[in-house]
Amino acid sequence: MIKAVIFDVGGVLVQSPFIAISAYEQELGLPANYINVSLSRRGPEGAFQQYERGELAFTEFVDQWTNELNDTNANNTAFRRYLQRNELDTRMALPQQTRVSGATLFARMMAVAETPNECVVELVRWLKACGYRVAALTNNFKDAGDSDRLKPLFDVFVESAVEGLRKPDPRFYLKACERLRVGPSEALFLDDIPVNLRAAKALGMEAVRVEIGRETLAVDQVKHILRTRGAYPPPAKI
Repeated sequence: MIKAVIFDVGGVLVQSPFIAISAYEQELGLPANYINVSLSRRGPEGAFQQYERGELAFTEFVDQWTNELNDTNANNTAFRRYLQRNELDTRMALPQQTRVSGATLFARMMAVAETPNECVVELVRWLKACGYRVAALTNNFKDAGDSDRLKPLFDVFVESAVEGLRKPDPRFYLKACERLRVGPSEALFLDDIPVNLRAAKALGMEAVRVEIGRETLAVDQVKHILRTRGAYPPPAKI
């Protein structure tokens, strides 16, 4: 039976930073998802990922990230692979030079994250009223403003910048479970990024994806799952 629900923050509780990334790609005339691919191509050793684990100071992060975002040789190679994987047009022209500002992009991502997804916030309150334990499991940054603002909603708040771990590292998910005093099979996890959801499922968690503009559908899916697998009876409505 599910006894606890674990929430991502960006893209789940608050609006997705991918909204800002997409807008910046369009502003710079870059192909859709070009910056996203650049952001993830270095895996856990990228500047963004290191900053989420609290390993870089902000100025060091911005300088390193800007260099990575403008490394067109490496980024174009990664983007070609992305196009091939997704059966997209591999013949499209890619930029030979870019002027991506890591500082500008980061500021815009954080600005978008100031807006809550109200239906998901209400879901958290409803779950607590039902008797479920609730946690946030967030890849965030030192002095992240959303932490202080959102912490009162949760029984447990687990942050990558504090723990030195980030999703999709399974140890990070297990910290949330331990602090909630549940096993992975007793937890339901919400996130907007498929690789993070796959990691949760591999541990035995139930997982629900939250997509931009479809947040209410995710809320309905959570309620549907808890009707059959939840440890506590839900009220008729949120």
